[in-house]
Amino acid sequence: MVRSTTEEFTKSSDKRPRSGSRSSHIPVHFSVHKTGCHFESCCGVCNLFPGVLLIAFTQVLVGSVLLTLVLTHGKQYDEMHQTPSTQFMSMATGAVLSGVIGAGVLLIIVALTENCRAMLVYLLVATGIWMGITSLSFAKIGRACVRFKDAPKIKDEQHRLANLACVSGLFTFLGAVAYFFSFVVVFSFYHFRYVRRAILLHEAECQ
Repeated sequence: MVRSTTEEFTKSSDKRPRSGSRSSHIPVHFSVHKTGCHFESCCGVCNLFPGVLLIAFTQVLVGSVLLTLVLTHGKQYDEMHQTPSTQFMSMATGAVLSGVIGAGVLLIIVALTENCRAMLVYLLVATGIWMGITSLSFAKIGRACVRFKDAPKIKDEQHRLANLACVSGLFTFLGAVAYFFSFVVVFSFYHFRYVRRAILLHEAECQ
């Protein structure tokens, strides 16, 4: 019995400096973001919850306004992009804006319920929407640039429509950039709020 207790004591003493050496190499974020910390005590990067809600409501509001404009002025929109017969540009823009609104509503639900898996679904959906906005902006800008090659030959009204089409493409590209920035903010919130917290909880259980 005495031998077994001494062996256990020596084993526990051997393990202590190893754990101490591990704790000395803990990243700075781990020293600030304690295991199981609440929302108020987290570090500044983790306090992105108000920004995420603002992004979600902005997506719903801006998407609804733009979708209403496209639906009410769809004919003029297709004439501006020279797709009145196929209605391609209005349909594609309406589909993308509908996706933006749906993603915004999903983000509001996910942020309020704090569902990690649903947040991952939102990130996948947002990635597809961002690719759709980027492709749509390139299509608009490409069609407008082709029309500018024949600028001396076209009439003033057609030239004005070509200018509007180019401006629409540029604003769509800026929208893609803004959507990518919002995606980065939401991804940072997902990483530091859920993934990093899960890692810390797992390390606490292992210790």
